Amino acid sequence: MNQQISAQSQKLLLQIGRKIRRTLDIHTIWQQTVNSLGQNLGVSRCIICPYPSSSLEVKVAAEYCQEPFLPMLGMEISLTSAPHFIQALATLEPVVIESFRADDPFERQSLLVVATAYQEQPNGIISLHRCEDRSSLKGNADRPWTQCQIEFAQELADQVGSAIALATLYQESSQRTQEISQLKKQFLLSASHEIRTPLNHIIGYLQLTVDDMADDPIEERAFIQEAHRSALHLSKVIGNVLDFIQSSEACQTHAELAASRSQEKSGHK
Repeated sequence: MNQQISAQSQKLLLQIGRKIRRTLDIHTIWQQTVNSLGQNLGVSRCIICPYPSSSLEVKVAAEYCQEPFLPMLGMEISLTSAPHFIQALATLEPVVIESFRADDPFERQSLLVVATAYQEQPNGIISLHRCEDRSSLKGNADRPWTQCQIEFAQELADQVGSAIALATLYQESSQRTQEISQLKKQFLLSASHEIRTPLNHIIGYLQLTVDDMADDPIEERAFIQEAHRSALHLSKVIGNVLDFIQSSEACQTHAELAASRSQEKSGHK
């Protein structure tokens, strides 16, 4: 942790970071992040935007916003129109903007942008706004960003980047598990039908043979041949079922192993 941050700020960072790491729900992580930064740094607005790799557009996923300022939640932002976002993503360093257009619809006067990242790869953008309500002159636009505030935001962004990566991995793993489970259900329903049909044929033809229902030896042989064909088909179906079960278990084991390794790496950082 950066030595320039005061002991009080370091304690606060640890408390916030511990709270964020308690959940693997990515939406909760986003909201806790903007609330913590917005409240502790006393800003007018704080937003967080997930950053899919190489995306040209980001969307505001969570927001802390004081009244009477306009919310930005759900807004899509083109990176080509936000060079400060591009700079933060490219350098992984804080970016401070001290001036905006007088007619800025969100009444921003200055902002601080920090990127979240995992293993040097950006995965989100946090933007903190100081605004001024021109109708009532309310806001905090006249307060400059201190070095301590910038360091605080950057340190928290570093922790959030790892939390986002872990939550994303967990989410993807859970989704894959659900998809595999659904495929299993569909497969077993289909396999049940495929197994019952030849099995019923085998039982039926053998029962006819046992009960001496054949009119002559030729028909009796035909019954046995049909039972044999159904037995071969049943053997094939059972083989497919066993192969599917073995394959799905291997995939699930691989996913669990990958998730476990990722958690270990995250814990050692």
